Amino acid sequence: MKKVLFAIVCLFSLSVQLVMAEKPVNADQLPVKAQQFLEKYFPNVEVSYAKQDTDIFDRDYTVVLTNGDKVEFDRNGNWKEVDCEHHQVPAGILPDVISKYISDKHKGQQVVEVKKERRHYEVKLQNDLDMEFSLDGKLLKYD
Repeated sequence: MKKVLFAIVCLFSLSVQLVMAEKPVNADQLPVKAQQFLEKYFPNVEVSYAKQDTDIFDRDYTVVLTNGDKVEFDRNGNWKEVDCEHHQVPAGILPDVISKYISDKHKGQQVVEVKKERRHYEVKLQNDLDMEFSLDGKLLKYD
């Protein structure tokens, strides 16, 4: 009986690993919203590679551009994270109220990374200052 139970657990583990996989995809296999986002905010930058991350309950996409920028999308093509590491995140990605706050309070600093969570935005400036904003643009905290 122990051997049968062990075999069932092993098979289940193997099937979970097969479902939870990363696979390369072409840029034209990304959700339409993700393709439109890339065309709008990164019009002259090519996709270096893209991958689809699949787990048991969800699927998302990671795109790395030839200039080193990285963008993550959910299963529907909505952006989740934009990481430009060495230069400014394209204007228009963040809500205007957040962009205005940053330009007023942190003159000369560029946003190099932004994450959109369920209830807030996480923003990183080039000086490594991290901030958290509500979805309506109110500053919640500095990290």
